[in-house]
Amino acid sequence: MKLATLQAELPNFKIRLLTLKDQAELMQLEQSNPEYHRYFSPEPLTVEEVQRDLTATPGEVATEQKQVFGFYLAHHLVAVLDVLNQYPQEQFLFIGLLMVNQAYQRKTVGKVIVTGLMQAALKSNVVCLQLTRVTADTGVKNFWEGLGFEDGDQLFLPLTHGDRLAVTTMFRPLK
Repeated sequence: MKLATLQAELPNFKIRLLTLKDQAELMQLEQSNPEYHRYFSPEPLTVEEVQRDLTATPGEVATEQKQVFGFYLAHHLVAVLDVLNQYPQEQFLFIGLLMVNQAYQRKTVGKVIVTGLMQAALKSNVVCLQLTRVTADTGVKNFWEGLGFEDGDQLFLPLTHGDRLAVTTMFRPLK
């Protein structure tokens, strides 16, 4: 996904690609959503986890396929969108993470970002958006369903402390 294509669809935001230099800012955003982190670990969020959020990809995905977009309003990071281009198939875009700062939730920020992403994806010849959500998080399920996403398969992610987390894939065809 080209940054310019996404920026053109979302002119009210200043959007830029986040790097390891932005980890402190991303840490603050992620700390504003402690419930999300608790699904993955009983321990407090660490800098190492934030670094992984900025860099980690599934084994078969090249690092250049990953992009982490930061969305700014009045010079404040209000949301992050992590995507994998051409994953799991060539004309797909996988949403690894969409997180909105808690202070901006339920104010249409997430909906506006995803709607702009869908328009930018169409212009980039993407035919389907896909994501994986925590199955138990019904608020997230409702958010994505409200944007036309449908449930797919349920999977179980192994967690570092030995448990497994139930997740559900969701998809939305664009054409």
